[in-house]
Amino acid sequence: TSATIPKGVTEIRSSTFVGCTGLTSVTILKDVAEIGDAAFQGCESLTIYAPAGSAAEDFAKRNNLKFAAL
Repeated sequence: TSATIPKGVTEIRSSTFVGCTGLTSVTILKDVAEIGDAAFQGCESLTIYAPAGSAAEDFAKRNNLKFAAL
């Protein structure tokens, strides 16, 4: 139900979490600079936890996903 993207990962590709309907939270560190458009497609209950102003926050806003600043 949750995932943490480890330090040093800089990209989350579009197919990474597609269809993971049970995924409810993901923590994304500031190292991630790029997230593919469909990376979390089908994850309607997802909340993204990441630093304010990060690529993850921008992604959440563009895709109408819940966001909480770390």
